[in-house]
Amino acid sequence: MSAMQYASEAVLYTILVVAVVQDFMYTKISNRLILVGLILSLAFGIILGGVSRIPYILLNISFPVIVLYLLYLLGVLGAGDIKLFSVIGGLTNFTRLTHCMLAAFFAGGVIAVVKMLLNRNLNFSLFKGQLFLREVLKGNMMSYRDTLAEEHNLMHFSVAILIGCALAELYSYTQC
Repeated sequence: MSAMQYASEAVLYTILVVAVVQDFMYTKISNRLILVGLILSLAFGIILGGVSRIPYILLNISFPVIVLYLLYLLGVLGAGDIKLFSVIGGLTNFTRLTHCMLAAFFAGGVIAVVKMLLNRNLNFSLFKGQLFLREVLKGNMMSYRDTLAEEHNLMHFSVAILIGCALAELYSYTQC
């Protein structure tokens, strides 16, 4: 790995850690942080692969928005989380982005179950989740966050994204 690739990785993890801190402090991720990440992803992409790499980077940035938009509309995922995935897409490749997304949802599921067990409301939360899913499958578009979510059950998904990104990186090293 070149020095520029190490720098890109350092920027990625710095942005992820700052996003986690912002998520805990303000329950949102700053658009300025996302913008810095997107600008730096274009800069690193051009430095590492030339101007011809720009369409590839733009596709990686757009992919999470397109794929996860429905989860945002349903109130399951925040806009900052989706934009954070876009930054990851800009600073990595498509394979690592998809691995990161899958690992983040797995980590998020584990975190959610642990949190519900600690709050002693796993059965009730699963019941409410099943009701929500049933309504959505019937075509009743509703926001989980606005209708069924309880404050103590909401999670800072940026933590799961950070863990997912680290797991995806670990996975990529084991494949070499």
